[in-house]
Amino acid sequence: MDDSKKSAAGYPLDRPSEEIMRLRVDQLTPEQHHVTQKSGTEAPFCGGFLGEKEEGTYACVVCELPLFRSEHKFESGTGWPSFFDTYDPEHVQEKSDATHGMVRTEICCARGDAHLGHLFPDGPAPTGVRHCLNSASLTFFPAGVEIPIEVNFADKSPESAPVENGRAYFGGG
Repeated sequence: MDDSKKSAAGYPLDRPSEEIMRLRVDQLTPEQHHVTQKSGTEAPFCGGFLGEKEEGTYACVVCELPLFRSEHKFESGTGWPSFFDTYDPEHVQEKSDATHGMVRTEICCARGDAHLGHLFPDGPAPTGVRHCLNSASLTFFPAGVEIPIEVNFADKSPESAPVENGRAYFGGG
């Protein structure tokens, strides 16, 4: 019997083992690590997904849990990708953030606890909220590309898998 917690959308929400999380975090770029693991913020107007117009789904860069849909994205003028709704409310956790001399609502991935950005009460209808995201915390699945329900956490993709060391012979003359 499967005792794992699943969202209404059918995605597992249980945190993977520490070993698997370490493997996934080790695959991050330095900026992705700073943002997702140290609650960092990328510079405004520099994130790769700010101008993304393609239809699809934005997911956690660490665990690939779907977080936001392109149809909920809007131009906020803030310099970061902004969304007025989530893929599934259970996929995004809200936490109080009292850093930088103010109280804000931090948003994190519900499965991997990766820092995503912040939630503000100045978004458009129908929700009136703005999920302000760091592009470095996201990966993108274009429309038509299936998002796996069960993710093999240790093997993110063939392109990002570590390359085995080989032997090269060079000759000089």
